[in-house]
Amino acid sequence: SVVASVADTVKAEFKSYSSVVQQPCETKAGVPNQTTLKSVVQNIVEEEERSRSFMVFGLQEAKDENLHVKVNELLLELNQKPKIEVCRIGSGPKKTMDKTVSRPVKVTVKSSTVVQEVLKRAKQLKDCEKYSKVFLSPDRSAEQREEHKKLVTELKKKIVDEPNKRHFIKGNSVHSVDK
Repeated sequence: SVVASVADTVKAEFKSYSSVVQQPCETKAGVPNQTTLKSVVQNIVEEEERSRSFMVFGLQEAKDENLHVKVNELLLELNQKPKIEVCRIGSGPKKTMDKTVSRPVKVTVKSSTVVQEVLKRAKQLKDCEKYSKVFLSPDRSAEQREEHKKLVTELKKKIVDEPNKRHFIKGNSVHSVDK
């Protein structure tokens, strides 16, 4: 979960900080420098900010769109009505051979609990005709995106290799069960 991820990051960063502090202070090398301390705090703040955000993929983009209203309508479909901040990520819609691909939308809410609730209900969107091609995911760091990309690649390979099973990603691994 997002909260567990933040907690793990905080623990790891403070462990690395405390290990530096516990080293003998005979020289200045044992004292954590300001850059290291800033980096630790910055990582914690970024992780906390990410835990209050999620990404929306596949939401159609228009020239004079009211993105706030679009995302609120999407969230109402999930029986959620949180206060939100929204923005499109990227410089403009990308055009492929025969269609335009909409940029993702970053949605920030008041707390990570709201994000968890929205993501729990996200699979309800596939049953709604208007939002059947819209997908929600947690806001991930570059490292987390890379890890997830590897898992998706592994998932796709398993789907081809074992078509008689149902495959899914849970936690940080790919699982398979009989259909």
